[in-house]
Amino acid sequence: MKKFSRYSVFLLLFVALLCWVRPDIAHSGTSGQPEEPLILQELLRAHPDLVLDVLRDHPLELIEILEQAVAIKREADQRRQEQADLAMDRHPVISPDRPIRGNPDAPVTIVEYSDFLCPYCSQATETVKHLMAQDQDGRFRLVFKHLPLNPVSHELALAFEAVALQNHEAAWKLHGQLFQQQGRLRGGGAEIVLQEIIAGLDIDTEQFAVDRRRQELAGVIQADMEEARRFGFTGTPMFLVNGIPLRGAVPMSEFQRVIELAMSRDASDSRTDKE
Repeated sequence: MKKFSRYSVFLLLFVALLCWVRPDIAHSGTSGQPEEPLILQELLRAHPDLVLDVLRDHPLELIEILEQAVAIKREADQRRQEQADLAMDRHPVISPDRPIRGNPDAPVTIVEYSDFLCPYCSQATETVKHLMAQDQDGRFRLVFKHLPLNPVSHELALAFEAVALQNHEAAWKLHGQLFQQQGRLRGGGAEIVLQEIIAGLDIDTEQFAVDRRRQELAGVIQADMEEARRFGFTGTPMFLVNGIPLRGAVPMSEFQRVIELAMSRDASDSRTDKE
């Protein structure tokens, strides 16, 4: 077997790492030539101590390569997931009876599945708030749905829907206050905090107390949860942008990218239908 310098081993490790990130590269060489990962495998089987030597000699370079490789793999995984998402039909139920922000006839529908006690949901809500504030052309509408992960979150979801029966704008005010007061709500006094907020809303509080116990509202929340799980959503926050999922508290740039992707796809589908 031919001899390799430590730097050559380092380069071979890099090639193996690259092939892990991009498996297609492993099969892109000229036919008949030995593939680098196979050479490396043979070499390291005979001299396993070389790995530690190489790591000691090139620690900073290896860290940089690993960071780049992880980033590349994460992006590749994301794109593969995105292609799978585009191929899957997701059609959430949109009821005009529920609170909707933005243009009711907007071409882009953002459906949010959320939990009032989830800190990531609070972060995502601020991002969506800024996104909607920047929409000067009426391109977006936001539909808020529930995926409560504990009993207290479920009670808060019921409160939101009970307020919405009287006043949609008041429901959105409650929505904002609940996320702002998350710290107090998680501190064990959720009902006290909720009643403080309710007292400041322009609603009939006695009617609210009655509506909150209506089985129909429990059914609305249950339907939201079943819909989310049918789409494969088990955590919060989750979003659908014209049926394309966004998972977690993603930055504004990711919302904008997926919105453009959704609009481009829909425009392409429209052209195909006309042909």
